[in-house]
This record gives sequence, C-alpha cells and structure tokens, in this order.
Amino acid sequence: KFEMPIFFNIVLYIGWQFVIKEGNIGREWIKNINLTKRILEIGPLCWPNIKKASGVNVFYADIRSTDDVKKFYYADTNVPNDQIVDIDYVIGEKYSESLANVEKFDYVIATHVLEHIPQLILFFQDIGKILNAKGKLCLAIPDKRYCFDHFRCPTSFAECYDAYTRKINNLPFRVLDYCMSWTINDAGYWWNNRGNFDHIVRDMDRFSAAKENYFKALNGEYVDVHFSVFTPETFLTLLYYMICFNLLPFKCIEFYPTDVGTFEFNCVLEYEPKLLEKESMEGENEKNNLLSLLNKYNDSIIQKKPLLVNIKSVLKKIYIIRIIYMKIKKLNVK
Repeated sequence: KFEMPIFFNIVLYIGWQFVIKEGNIGREWIKNINLTKRILEIGPLCWPNIKKASGVNVFYADIRSTDDVKKFYYADTNVPNDQIVDIDYVIGEKYSESLANVEKFDYVIATHVLEHIPQLILFFQDIGKILNAKGKLCLAIPDKRYCFDHFRCPTSFAECYDAYTRKINNLPFRVLDYCMSWTINDAGYWWNNRGNFDHIVRDMDRFSAAKENYFKALNGEYVDVHFSVFTPETFLTLLYYMICFNLLPFKCIEFYPTDVGTFEFNCVLEYEPKLLEKESMEGENEKNNLLSLLNKYNDSIIQKKPLLVNIKSVLKKIYIIRIIYMKIKKLNVK
C-alpha cells in the first residue's frame, strides 16, 4: 500500500505557504480595509475584491449596467456570464457627476482598471472628488513586462499631460500601439524570457487591423484597449511628475512591487487636496516619498529572482499530483 511520504507533505506545505499560494497575492492592502466603511469597487465583473455580505458596506460601479456588462462579455469564455455581479452605480463621463447625489466613500478599489482609462490625470482628480477626507484609492495594475503588453512602450507623464491639455479621450496612437504589439499573456514565460523577441508580432494582418483601429480612434470612435502601460518604476515616476505639476491630489501610502512569477503590482493612494497647491509642504514631502520608493524598488532587486519562478512551477506540479493522489485514495477507500 503506497502512502505519500511525510517529507513530501512537509515540502509541499512549506511551498504552498511561501511560494505557490496566490489568491490575492500582492494585494496586501485588502486586509487593511475597514469593511464597515463605505467602499466603492470599480469594474468588479465576476471577481470583486470585496464581496457583499452582512456588515460589509461595499458598492459596485461600472460604465455599463449589469445587463449591458453581461451583453458585452457574452461571447468571452474567460468571463462566466452567470457570475457577473450586480452593478449599483452606472458611471457616465465623470464619477463626481454620476455620484453627485451619493454619500462620499472611504475607499475606491480599482483593480486592472487604470490601464483602460485614457485620461489618467482627470481620473485621479475625479476620484478625489468622491472620497472623504483621507479616503483611499486602492490600485492593482498590470506590469507590462509580464503580460501581453510586454512589447509596448510605457506611458509617460508627457503623454498624459498632452492628452489632459488637449482633452484627447480616445488616444489613437495608444490604440495603434496596443493593436500592433499585444503578445502572449504568460507571466511565467516573460519572467524567464524577458529579452526574448520570438513572440514579437510578424503577422501582416495584425498590422492592417492595427491601422484600421487607429483610424477608427482618429475619427472619434472608442476602441477598448490598454491605453496605459506601466512597470512599478514608470508608474511611480508618473506620480512624481504629477505631483511636480500640482495635478495629483493623492499621496502614496502603500506600495507593493510585482511579485515573482506574477504580472501585477499594487499601491494605495490617500486623498490629499493640498497637493494641488503650488509649493506646499505636502507636495515636497510626497516628492521625497516617491523618490524614496523609486530607489527602494529599482529593477536591480528583481533581476536576481527568476530562479524562484521555476521553483514555484515545480511546487505547483507537485501540488497537482498530491490532489490527484488524494482523489485516487478516496476512490480506493470507497
């Protein structure tokens, strides 16, 4: 009679606790949220970070109603239509206008939302208007190095400022950038092959489609793409320049760089309207804070870690083997 070795189980348990277990890995900010406070989660689809329950004061918002969200994702096999949550607030052009008659919130959660916003500066300013004093904006953002945005150019402050100043809402050049450049969406692959160009686009049909979508956007049509792409470094740099230009009413109070083998980084911003004032002490303090974070989380720290991706992969396979083993064992018992 075969029994799984005790040592095997110990190794697997340690691996599960420290390497395999993902869930909300990197979203450490979730445990700091006071669930009795007013929480607004944007674009939850089927996977809200905060689920509705007794004593949990969370509301869901989207640019579409519940029915329209279901219609939009009807053919998308990655989004189980029957699991899409009900939307409480449908957002129009601005959050502050759509929620003008709604009590302000203590938290706004936006996971994998920011990259879909063409007007980043306006978005931050708009969200500030629906938050209470010291309200929090909790963000999970894809790291372009480890997802299908791998070959795209990072978003710069100059680009955001130009769109903000000229009131460009559909960013045709970003539509072109996305449509001609998206590639495989495999974090494990990109962690181990960051300098590999085997998956750069070569298909001429893709380039033709990219040009077609570019001209659609140029003529005012909305094309849903990742308008913005970031790494932890470029995002912090963007925040720094926004503070320098007195355009960002938020300070960064929590920051979590991209974890090994994953494709997102996280941060929590706290509403601070004094940052919009010129030459404020708050502005100087926040610039120093962001520079400190940039020096702390520079890419050289990450360069040494790809070996852990392979360790994680092996442990995941062992975990799957264990699940199969336990199922077989139960069948034998029966």
